[in-house]
Amino acid sequence: MSPQHHAEIEEHELPSIEAVLAGTLALMTGYSQALQAELHPRQRVLMGAKIDANLAQLAQYPQLSRGFRQVLQGLQQRWQAMGACTRGAASDCGVTTPAPPPTHLLAAPEWLQ
Repeated sequence: MSPQHHAEIEEHELPSIEAVLAGTLALMTGYSQALQAELHPRQRVLMGAKIDANLAQLAQYPQLSRGFRQVLQGLQQRWQAMGACTRGAASDCGVTTPAPPPTHLLAAPEWLQ
């Protein structure tokens, strides 16, 4: 493996809740990029659905404080509303959007790499 290739690989060992939080923040960053909305509206809809699902999962995590879980629940409600707007805008442009994510969530593994 070349030194340049090695430098491009980011591997982190995180507890599962931190991995979900980090992944959610990364998705939010991608979702917020205007170019993503113009070039890949369907992918943006999918990212919004995953953000919503991740926030719901995080809000149920018992090791987080009650206040933090309440903030996450509020964020999830806002992302649900934003997701509906995004799906509506995408369909106005002739983009078929996926069905909403399943309401059940699988438990995350204890550690992710």
